[in-house]
Parts: sequence; structure tokens; C-alpha cells
Amino acid sequence: MLTRFGVAVLDMNAVFLAASRRSGVYLVSPGVWGVVDLPSPLGGRRELGRLWITEPTLRLLLRCARLGLCDEPVIHESWTSGASEGLLEKMRRALVEVRKEAIANSDDVVNEYVKSMYSKFVSTVGESTANRDIRRPDWMHIIRSQAFANLWLKAYKAHTAGLTVVEMSGTDELHVAGDWQQVFPEGRDLTQVKAKSIYTLGE
Repeated sequence: MLTRFGVAVLDMNAVFLAASRRSGVYLVSPGVWGVVDLPSPLGGRRELGRLWITEPTLRLLLRCARLGLCDEPVIHESWTSGASEGLLEKMRRALVEVRKEAIANSDDVVNEYVKSMYSKFVSTVGESTANRDIRRPDWMHIIRSQAFANLWLKAYKAHTAGLTVVEMSGTDELHVAGDWQQVFPEGRDLTQVKAKSIYTLGE
């Protein structure tokens, strides 16, 4: 007989705003992922052999190796640059401050504007005809992979605290069963999470 239990869908705040990082890609042979109750740091990728991954994914794999969850990836090639990191960091800090001020002043118009601004930046900085001034598909992939890495680390935190990780969805949703409020602070800050919905699994 299955046990019924509630699953909370936690929404991560401003995931792309917290994910601007070093620009770079690596060709690696990742270690085998054998942890059954945690998703792979590579997401849904199932290719065998060498893979191109971004800087955030490499750092996540190395961290998992230090935690004893997998072997270290073997790095075959590295194409990285620190120059773009400074530009993205300046933009990120400015938007973080504006967002924080808008939340403190209950200014939903400015908060929604900031949210729309960085979401549009990430979605158009790749090969989009909506942005002809900046075309950096590497930035788009790096920001998205850092957002996924941040979400994975929250899943690992939930797992080590005794919560059941049911699902990771996209870059901003974590489905967990258990008393999540003992693990994650609730709120709108970048370090906090919001409860989006609750559903029931089992019989």
C-alpha cells in the first residue's frame, strides 16, 4: 500500500538574476552518476562519452565529486574568459539593488519591470532576432546552466535535511515532500523561496 503525502512546489526567486557567471565551456568525460534519489547534475542529458558543458556545470560536477557522489570529470579542452564575467556582474548587482528596493517599497511595477528585463535579456541574448545589439549564445547557456546548478544545490540541501526530492522542473521549481520551511527561509529575497502550490502523491 502506498502512503499519501503532500508535495510542495517551491519557486526559486529571480533565478537568472542570481546566475550571471564566468563565460566558458569545457569538453569533459563526466563520471558515472549512481545516486538514485537525486537528479543528475547534467539534467536530462544521457549522452555517453565526451560532452561540452559550461563553467557552472563543471563546478557543480567537481563539487559533487568532493561530496563523494561521483568521480571527477576528466577535462579534455577548456575555452574560458573572465572578461564577460565583469560586465554581467555589474549588470546583475545593479538589478539586484533595484529589485531589493522595489520589494522594500512594495513597488510591484518596478519589481515586474526588473523581472521582465533580465528574463528578456536571457531569452534574447542568444540567436534571437529580437536582440540585434548583443548576440552571445554562450552567455545564454551559461546563465541557464548556472540557474540549474543553483536549483540542484537546493535539491541537495533538501535531500541532506531529510526531505524527499520529487522533481526538479526547469530552473526555478523544486518539488519536495516534508517540512521544507525548516530547511528554506520563505520570502522574496534571492536567498529565499516561495511556495507555489501543493499536491498529493500516493494512495
